[in-house]
Amino acid sequence: MAIAKFAAIMFAFVAIALVASTADSQVSDFGPFHVNAYLCETSQYAVDFAAAVSGGDTVEKAKDIVGKLAKREVCGRYIGIASVEEQRVILSDGAIYRITALQFQEDHKIAWAAETTFAADRGSAWHL
Repeated sequence: MAIAKFAAIMFAFVAIALVASTADSQVSDFGPFHVNAYLCETSQYAVDFAAAVSGGDTVEKAKDIVGKLAKREVCGRYIGIASVEEQRVILSDGAIYRITALQFQEDHKIAWAAETTFAADRGSAWHL
């Protein structure tokens, strides 16, 4: 059991290192591009949104879940021309997320997206 837990932790660290290295190299490559996606006001709301979607909720349901937690609407559909302002990788509740801040050209507003890059099975060695 201890070996399985150690292996799972080492796999997570390797995954974080790989994702982080590719995320850092990609930020400078993204110029302005058209966006039509669900984004959120903060990185934490974006992670909550991505967790709900990866848990099987629709994007509309995920938007409502995060909105209820925030007690206001904090995620929604964004359409416009944007550039990547910042990108980072975090570990939250056994999942690795790539978080991206997008700045829109029209109003210079920043909105956040998160995507799950690795999620540990809840029944795995992660929780032993």
